[in-house]
Amino acid sequence: MTPFFFSGVMRMPKVLFCNSFEVGHSKEAFCLVFKFQGPNGNTIEETYVAVSPSGAKTLIEQLAAEMKDYEKEHGQVDPWKTEGKPNSSGQSQNVNPLVS
Repeated sequence: MTPFFFSGVMRMPKVLFCNSFEVGHSKEAFCLVFKFQGPNGNTIEETYVAVSPSGAKTLIEQLAAEMKDYEKEHGQVDPWKTEGKPNSSGQSQNVNPLVS
């Protein structure tokens, strides 16, 4: 992790290990909520990220390229199970690996 300077003060970037997330969108932006949840499902910490539709498309492309490289090196990765059905209505979709 590379430190950075903000207003003359050295800072370390905050890292959140994510074991659950939500994705949603409006006409103007995509919203990603990255969460760390405890064993009983309670959210311990979360971070919100909003990105433009073109930024979201770029993120998808970059993640796909990184996943392809990762799977070449480490083998196939199975996706997490999701709560409910895939969502195309613009509503938030919770993706939680703690769901069996």
